[in-house]
Amino acid sequence: MKTYTGRQYIKENFPDVLFDESRFTSGIPQKICFPQTAEDIREIAREAFASGTPLSIIGAQTGITGGGVPVDNSIAVCFSEMNAIAHVDMTDINAPVVYCQPGATLSQINGFLAEPSSYSCKTGQASILEPGLWIYPPDPTEATAQIGGTAATNASGARSYHFGPTRNHIASLSLVFADGDFSVVKRGFHIESTDFFSFLTESGKKHIVKRPAYQSPDIKNAAGYYSKKNMDLVDLFIGSEGTLALFAEIGIKLTKSPVFLGGMSFFPGRSMAFDFASFLRTESGVAAIEYFDESAIKFVRAKIKNGDIADIPNFPGNCAVYWEYIETSLMPFESRMDLWEKELLSKGSSFDATWSGFDKRELGFLKKFRHAVPELVNSAVAANKKNCPSVRKISTDTALPQENFSGTMEDYIALVEKNKLEYVIFGHLGDFHLHCNLLPKNNDELRRALLVYDDIMDLTIKNNGTISAEHGIGKIKTQHLCGMYGNEVMAEMKRIKSDFDPKWLLNRGNLFERPPDGIL
Repeated sequence: MKTYTGRQYIKENFPDVLFDESRFTSGIPQKICFPQTAEDIREIAREAFASGTPLSIIGAQTGITGGGVPVDNSIAVCFSEMNAIAHVDMTDINAPVVYCQPGATLSQINGFLAEPSSYSCKTGQASILEPGLWIYPPDPTEATAQIGGTAATNASGARSYHFGPTRNHIASLSLVFADGDFSVVKRGFHIESTDFFSFLTESGKKHIVKRPAYQSPDIKNAAGYYSKKNMDLVDLFIGSEGTLALFAEIGIKLTKSPVFLGGMSFFPGRSMAFDFASFLRTESGVAAIEYFDESAIKFVRAKIKNGDIADIPNFPGNCAVYWEYIETSLMPFESRMDLWEKELLSKGSSFDATWSGFDKRELGFLKKFRHAVPELVNSAVAANKKNCPSVRKISTDTALPQENFSGTMEDYIALVEKNKLEYVIFGHLGDFHLHCNLLPKNNDELRRALLVYDDIMDLTIKNNGTISAEHGIGKIKTQHLCGMYGNEVMAEMKRIKSDFDPKWLLNRGNLFERPPDGIL
């Protein structure tokens, strides 16, 4: 295991470890470790526990909440060298499980599933997987994200509308606790009974944990510890943002790859696009419903004019809905086309105003465009930082109940425009979950953007929404987590944290601004 010590040495030689895509920083670790095995992680945890040193867990730094940003004088655990696809379990031939180390990236996993024989697995069972037959359904935008990070935040993507978020596809977690103890928790083996979980660790210690008394929101949500009646213990750790345990291995459940078709339909305005999305939600074959607002299309048009992006056809409308459809022999897309065309025409669009994705090449272009928009936003932020180093992107991750969605979105936009801020909106319309990206260019705009962000969080909470639907809370949104849940629920979350991490060493600063009195 490679280790490096000295804050100045780390600052000079590992600067990318110190911040994520948000460009938020929280300090410089005293030591940085690159484990390769579960035993390496346990060794690090035992050392930290004995000395009372916080552990900062570092993934690919694709997040935007500061969740993977180290705190000062911590020991940083970087998983970039712990990235093996270890073995395949074919016990259930209809749902194989692939066991990955936490540093394996989504791109690496997708490459493995496309050509399993090109990777060496310890069991040799990779050859059982037919190339291209299986997919890992969660498809977060960042293909460089590590599987450990996506499990830690319960990440989701476009197809999560149909397949659900990461937690729906995790079969097993190998856990290293704050004191270095170890346990493997498999889905279905530890279901909450009479409000309690119990499980054994490798040392023989029996953990009895009381389930949080609150219920997690029914809308798409990645804010705080998950809690539902009769829940599985696995789900408590998914989305816990590294605050309860470190992941040493993750078992991901595969799904047979369906036939995907897609399209991007353009509309004159926002309300017509939202109405078409309402129709799409009634269609059982729809796998994804994404949205690009008028602000996003205008932003991309400007980038095309400036030569920042090429090979984009003319936009036949002011905003767009990107959709994917799962075609089957019982429900071919052709059988739905007349109805879809009727719906499109009634909302100011048509198949003529739709970029098609009916073959692999066309669908690949649509997905490339979908990913290019947030990349262009990040490039614009980087350009702004050259002129004013203190600015950063301010991005929302809210989801809302259906009945409050349209009105609250209009309130968001009115608030941003009143403050004369550049903004770009896109996201997961199927789940009533859009990202409003604010792009401040100077310190005054940054100040206004932060105030607007706070107001948007207040509007979201007032309208029974969540402040984080997929990115997590990290270190940036902790004050709003308390606003969303209230003091009683926060006390329950802190109890869970203390049950697993009594010294509050793991990912200190995530979810909670500071440890309880007496910990430091």
